[in-house]
Amino acid sequence: MLLPSLNLIGPGRLGRSLARLWHDAGLLRIAGVVARQAGSAQDAIAFIGAGQAMTLAELPPADFTLIATPDDKLAEIVTALSRHSLIGGGDVVFHASGALSSELLAPLRTRSQLLASIHPLKSFAQPAHAITDFAGTYCGCEGNAEAVSKLVALFEGIAGQCFSLKAENKTLYHAGAVLACNDLVALMETALRCMSMAGLTREQAWRALRPLVDGSLANLDRLPTDAALTGPIARGDTGTVARQLAAVRQFDPAVADTYLALGRVALQLAALDETQRSRLAALLETSP
Repeated sequence: MLLPSLNLIGPGRLGRSLARLWHDAGLLRIAGVVARQAGSAQDAIAFIGAGQAMTLAELPPADFTLIATPDDKLAEIVTALSRHSLIGGGDVVFHASGALSSELLAPLRTRSQLLASIHPLKSFAQPAHAITDFAGTYCGCEGNAEAVSKLVALFEGIAGQCFSLKAENKTLYHAGAVLACNDLVALMETALRCMSMAGLTREQAWRALRPLVDGSLANLDRLPTDAALTGPIARGDTGTVARQLAAVRQFDPAVADTYLALGRVALQLAALDETQRSRLAALLETSP
């Protein structure tokens, strides 16, 4: 029995990882692979173990078409696809953007109604590693009901955990994902800079901070955020917060801005009396 086919447009880290997982699971036959750079397409094909490098105009009809380009290239690809006849009425076209909805695919409705988006909540920094621990990844999906149903079957076939999103909420949903994933990396960079300025090497700083990070995540697994919060703001220690703010402001005002912004959120969680809360609120509203 011939497997359903997939055309992959944008074989970056996410696209090639998903294609490899579906190929290895025997769920999809990889057909065309489209990339701006020929070398990128060949690298992806070697990683996936299947597929053929093509241009958009050369793509054959396929049961599924995944557009996994950067967000700012999606509209361009959709416009180009709408000019070709390769999309049929029963074909599913979907993208994997976290911030954009399936409405972006609207120009293709004259060719197929089966339009959707599905976004795995996972970092694909290293595809070779990402494919080994994809199982259990939560994937937010929205779009045409039939298309979503078919995609859920594909993602559940590689042990994904799918949940529904409303199209109008995708940007806010993705902002939450960015804060938890991408901005966590940026936050750790600011912490490493503070520790480095205090005299630790970056390696020492990371080894010292890693157990703290792991402990905080473990607490969040067991407790609500207000109960998981620890540290000077949770204790109402205004003096410590003031000294820390002055220290970070001296070496990097941008870090001070981060400290203030996160401190205000922490203050919302802290169980303090009104005097402690007022003192900390006044301090955290201090302009740099």
